Amino acid sequence: MTYKKKAIVIAGSRGVGKAIAEGLKDLKYNLVITSSKSLDTSNINNVEDFIKKNKSTDILVLNTGGPPPKKLNEVTKSEWEKYFNQLFLSFVLMLKKIKVRKNGYVFLISSLHIKEPKDNMVISNSMRLAMSSILKTYGQENLKNNITTLNLALGPIYTDRFKELNKNKNRKQIDKSHPLGRIGNPMEISKIVKSIIKNEIKYLNSQTIVIDGGISKSLF
Repeated sequence: MTYKKKAIVIAGSRGVGKAIAEGLKDLKYNLVITSSKSLDTSNINNVEDFIKKNKSTDILVLNTGGPPPKKLNEVTKSEWEKYFNQLFLSFVLMLKKIKVRKNGYVFLISSLHIKEPKDNMVISNSMRLAMSSILKTYGQENLKNNITTLNLALGPIYTDRFKELNKNKNRKQIDKSHPLGRIGNPMEISKIVKSIIKNEIKYLNSQTIVIDGGISKSLF
């Protein structure tokens, strides 16, 4: 079925991206959902081809898989180049070349590590923080068009990616490590995004929202 409005969800085939896409489906958007197979965001030629086919949208969700856990002296030159493209340049090009229509929304799915860097996640720390800065600039420049930009800085969410990073722990151990007694699940993020759009929340704009169940010790 064809609807009036369009939503693009990058990396929407699993985890948080998939949950957000399912929420947008309930709101009756025409969905363009990418996976790592249909769009390799580390390949800029792939990204530019995707942009040519998707020149405008009402909602843009910038999401991608994360890099491997590594400390600064462990990261190779080729890894810096790959994840610069995947986590930063690809999204910059999308913001620059995909027109988000008036009254639209842009969501960047980032990480709590932009607030509290983790020493063995140096690639993610740096690239996601740089992208957060770009989103802030984009948001300020597009206030006149009533475009809402929000950076969702996620804490521990139970996804395949999280399981890969914690493969030596079972779910009970993982939940017990969080002060709430559990970590988050992707549908909780989907509900937040869906609620903001459904209720046309617009004054909450150009901000970073930490969603971590209260685990962060950062004041801002």
